[in-house]
Amino acid sequence: MTTTKNAAHREPMTDSETLREDLDHTRQHLADTVQELTRRLNVPHRMKETASSAGHRVSGAAGQTGQKMKQVPGAMKELPETTRRHPKAAAAVGGAVVLGAGAMAWLARRHK
Repeated sequence: MTTTKNAAHREPMTDSETLREDLDHTRQHLADTVQELTRRLNVPHRMKETASSAGHRVSGAAGQTGQKMKQVPGAMKELPETTRRHPKAAAAVGGAVVLGAGAMAWLARRHK
Protein backbone atom coordinates (compact mmCIF):
# COMPACT_ATOMS: atom_id res chain seq x y z
CA MET A 1 0.00 0.00 0.00
CA THR A 2 1.55 3.28 -1.01
CA THR A 3 0.45 6.51 0.56
CA THR A 4 2.00 9.90 0.52
CA LYS A 5 4.45 11.42 3.00
CA ASN A 6 3.52 14.95 2.18
CA ALA A 7 0.26 15.78 0.46
CA ALA A 8 1.81 18.80 -1.29
CA HIS A 9 4.65 16.80 -2.90
CA ARG A 10 2.77 13.52 -3.50
CA GLU A 11 5.86 11.41 -2.87
CA PRO A 12 5.02 7.72 -2.47
CA MET A 13 6.05 6.16 0.82
CA THR A 14 8.53 3.33 0.79
CA ASP A 15 7.56 -0.07 2.14
CA SER A 16 9.57 0.47 5.31
CA GLU A 17 7.88 3.82 5.94
CA THR A 18 4.48 2.24 5.36
CA LEU A 19 5.31 -0.57 7.79
CA ARG A 20 6.61 1.92 10.35
CA GLU A 21 3.41 3.97 10.12
CA ASP A 22 1.30 0.81 10.41
CA LEU A 23 3.36 -0.27 13.43
CA ASP A 24 2.87 3.13 15.10
CA HIS A 25 -0.87 2.91 14.49
CA THR A 26 -0.97 -0.62 15.94
CA ARG A 27 1.03 0.46 19.02
CA GLN A 28 -1.36 3.33 19.67
CA HIS A 29 -4.37 1.04 19.30
CA LEU A 30 -2.81 -1.50 21.67
CA ALA A 31 -2.01 1.22 24.22
CA ASP A 32 -5.62 2.45 24.09
CA THR A 33 -6.90 -1.12 24.54
CA VAL A 34 -4.62 -1.77 27.53
CA GLN A 35 -5.67 1.52 29.11
CA GLU A 36 -9.36 0.64 28.73
CA LEU A 37 -8.85 -2.86 30.14
CA THR A 38 -6.91 -1.43 33.09
CA ARG A 39 -9.76 0.98 33.79
CA ARG A 40 -12.33 -1.82 33.63
CA LEU A 41 -10.33 -4.14 35.86
CA ASN A 42 -9.61 -1.52 38.53
CA VAL A 43 -12.26 -2.98 40.84
CA PRO A 44 -11.47 -0.96 44.01
CA HIS A 45 -11.74 2.33 42.09
CA ARG A 46 -14.97 1.23 40.38
CA MET A 47 -16.43 0.17 43.75
CA LYS A 48 -15.63 3.60 45.20
CA GLU A 49 -17.29 5.29 42.22
CA THR A 50 -20.38 3.08 42.57
CA ALA A 51 -20.61 3.63 46.33
CA SER A 52 -20.22 7.37 45.92
CA SER A 53 -22.93 7.45 43.27
CA ALA A 54 -25.27 5.37 45.44
CA GLY A 55 -24.58 7.64 48.41
CA HIS A 56 -25.53 10.71 46.41
CA ARG A 57 -28.75 9.03 45.23
CA VAL A 58 -29.71 7.99 48.78
CA SER A 59 -28.92 11.45 50.12
CA GLY A 60 -31.14 13.04 47.49
CA ALA A 61 -33.98 10.60 48.16
CA ALA A 62 -33.72 11.23 51.92
CA GLY A 63 -33.96 14.97 51.33
CA GLN A 64 -37.06 14.54 49.20
CA THR A 65 -38.65 12.24 51.78
CA GLY A 66 -37.94 14.77 54.52
CA GLN A 67 -39.66 17.49 52.52
CA LYS A 68 -42.71 15.28 51.96
CA MET A 69 -42.87 14.33 55.64
CA LYS A 70 -43.10 18.03 56.52
CA GLN A 71 -46.27 18.18 54.40
CA VAL A 72 -48.00 15.26 56.21
CA PRO A 73 -49.38 17.25 59.19
CA GLY A 74 -51.08 19.69 56.83
CA ALA A 75 -52.58 16.85 54.83
CA MET A 76 -53.82 15.17 58.01
CA LYS A 77 -55.63 18.38 58.99
CA GLU A 78 -57.42 18.31 55.62
CA LEU A 79 -58.49 14.67 56.00
CA PRO A 80 -61.85 15.27 57.74
CA GLU A 81 -62.84 17.82 55.10
CA THR A 82 -61.83 15.46 52.29
CA THR A 83 -63.85 12.67 53.91
CA ARG A 84 -66.92 14.92 54.03
CA ARG A 85 -66.52 15.91 50.39
CA HIS A 86 -65.96 12.30 49.17
CA PRO A 87 -67.76 9.90 51.52
CA LYS A 88 -67.87 6.98 49.08
CA ALA A 89 -64.11 7.15 48.45
CA ALA A 90 -63.45 7.35 52.19
CA ALA A 91 -65.65 4.29 52.77
CA ALA A 92 -63.85 2.38 50.03
CA VAL A 93 -60.42 3.21 51.48
CA GLY A 94 -61.59 2.29 54.98
CA GLY A 95 -62.99 -1.00 53.70
CA ALA A 96 -59.76 -1.81 51.91
CA VAL A 97 -57.76 -1.14 55.07
CA VAL A 98 -60.06 -3.38 57.16
CA LEU A 99 -59.96 -6.11 54.51
CA GLY A 100 -56.16 -5.96 54.39
CA ALA A 101 -55.84 -6.10 58.16
CA GLY A 102 -58.25 -9.04 58.28
CA ALA A 103 -56.33 -10.91 55.60
CA MET A 104 -53.06 -10.37 57.45
CA ALA A 105 -54.58 -11.64 60.71
CA TRP A 106 -56.01 -14.70 58.95
CA LEU A 107 -52.65 -15.48 57.31
CA ALA A 108 -50.82 -15.04 60.61
CA ARG A 109 -53.14 -17.52 62.37
CA ARG A 110 -52.99 -19.95 59.47
CA HIS A 111 -49.17 -20.20 59.59
CA LYS A 112 -48.91 -20.80 63.35
